[in-house]
Amino acid sequence: MRSRRRRRGFTLIELLVVISIIGILVGLLLPAVQSAREAGRRTQCQSNMRNVGLAILGYVNSKNAFPAAGTFGENPTSLDITKPNTSTIPAFLPQPMTGTPPTPTGVPMYSWVVPILPYLDAQDMFNQWTMYSTGADGNAQGTPVPYNSSITYVQGQANNAAIANTGIGVLRCPDDISAQPNQGNLSYVVNGGFSLWHVTPMSLIGSQQDGGQVPQVLTWSLTYKANTVDAPTIGVMQKLGVFFLDSVLPQGVTTAVNIPWNVRSTLTTIADGSSSTIMLSENPLAGYAATPNNFFATSLGFPGNWAAPQPALSMFIGSSAICATNNYSCVQTYNSGPLAPGNASGVGAGGVAVDGQGWKFANYVGTYQNINFGESGGLTLKGSFPHSNSGHPGGCNMMFCDGAVRFITNTIDGTVYSKLITPGGSRLPLYAKQMPLSQDAFAQ
Repeated sequence: MRSRRRRRGFTLIELLVVISIIGILVGLLLPAVQSAREAGRRTQCQSNMRNVGLAILGYVNSKNAFPAAGTFGENPTSLDITKPNTSTIPAFLPQPMTGTPPTPTGVPMYSWVVPILPYLDAQDMFNQWTMYSTGADGNAQGTPVPYNSSITYVQGQANNAAIANTGIGVLRCPDDISAQPNQGNLSYVVNGGFSLWHVTPMSLIGSQQDGGQVPQVLTWSLTYKANTVDAPTIGVMQKLGVFFLDSVLPQGVTTAVNIPWNVRSTLTTIADGSSSTIMLSENPLAGYAATPNNFFATSLGFPGNWAAPQPALSMFIGSSAICATNNYSCVQTYNSGPLAPGNASGVGAGGVAVDGQGWKFANYVGTYQNINFGESGGLTLKGSFPHSNSGHPGGCNMMFCDGAVRFITNTIDGTVYSKLITPGGSRLPLYAKQMPLSQDAFAQ
């Protein structure tokens, strides 16, 4: 008799076991895939940042100075160097302590990106950019032209608004989720130190929610007085940052006017070392926005893009919390204040100098101006968080003045972070002098 063969197959239990194993493997694999994709985006972001930073260094090698963070056109008839808050640049910022932006009297011309366009393989854009009026718009020839001007001054040539809204790939980080297609996106900002305006040292008091920050003047000089140009204050601010706002007069102005706030950093002014000083950081809350959120970013309707010189759209700053424990005064006497170095055993007693306690609040859990605290998306939030911020989990890409790009974690010690921001901490007055920085504290 012929025996029957039993047909073999999977039982229901075996199928369930196999499906469960596959599900577990997929569950284990997905985080690895997502992590690999994030690592790829972060690497591309670092590559783009490196190209931008090398373009800046190319400019420095050619011009022997860093470009201005933003350039504004002055009105020589209203310029009063003894009262900077009545001149062009502060007119685009709120008056001290009030938060009310006055009517601007000058012209926001361009950010640090425009001067480095030739070094970003965008020479043609730079050649077509209109710095000064030719008279075709009814203004006097030589009048500064704003970055958002839609007037065509030369037939067949693009206007400033069209150029500024043109996408430049290396200016955008792949993890910048607030970027808009075919717009003037910008994910990288320059180091402004601890102030958005270095004459009246404007900063922000942090808020738990973006857009809730309020303006605050930090006192950095014993001689500082509101609405005056204080040379010691400018000298201190220049040691705290790398890029600053400056201004120009119309072409052909015969009256010689000295604009004392026009300071530029050079490689020699980075006394603490280019390998220990940040040049660029990420901030996806810079870049394109039809109407930026913060009064440090908007100028009565001016948009945001990579050419916007408004400080909250072009630079990043350190936290105002470093001086908050002393009512936002960073100095008390020539050798005391929240940032003044201490000595473990006293001068002459073999003591070891230590940094002032206030510096640790440059990046401190519990305050609202730390790395990556700001929201990384939403056009309505643009300009509301002028601090280091990124779409990467756990930290932010930063490029140093020597060309190195490093990932700085959001848990970095605040004192270390403050020294990375400050190019001349060793040369600050005694009430704010910083101790030497070990590269082991931040370099992996």
